[in-house]
Amino acid sequence: MTFKSKVVDAARRWLEEQTPEKWRRKKFVRVVIHVRRTDYTLPVYDREGWALPTKDFFRRAMSYFTDCLERVQFVSLSDDPAWCQKHLNATDIVYSTGHSPAVDMAIASLCDHAIITIGSYGWWVAWFANGITITQLNLPRNGSTLAKRLHRDDYYKPDWIGL
Repeated sequence: MTFKSKVVDAARRWLEEQTPEKWRRKKFVRVVIHVRRTDYTLPVYDREGWALPTKDFFRRAMSYFTDCLERVQFVSLSDDPAWCQKHLNATDIVYSTGHSPAVDMAIASLCDHAIITIGSYGWWVAWFANGITITQLNLPRNGSTLAKRLHRDDYYKPDWIGL
């Protein structure tokens, strides 16, 4: 599976524009953060057992990378960029806004690792990043109706890290 040239070129251009000047000649790692929120804020999803990712989840997931790597740039992709800009705090983070879903996915494919939330788009973000993947451990919530339908082993790869 490959991206159309114009899609991956747009992703590369945007990432190049986001590269800090201080890192232009140094090796660094990019970690894509996929944040799906808007539809999961509806009460029906909470009742079924979907757990909204918290800012604490993202803080711990981001620390996983910053604690062991010298230079990390986080790239936020989300259906709720305003929430991300308010709650995802890092020294080196950029927020993708205004891109098509295809360009955002191509951006993810140019990253080294992933922090994801539930959903097929998040799954593909992790697949394309093809590095270490961190995901929510508390999903589905134990004892919920969702837990009866969604089996973690069917959805999450065994090497993904649940926090």
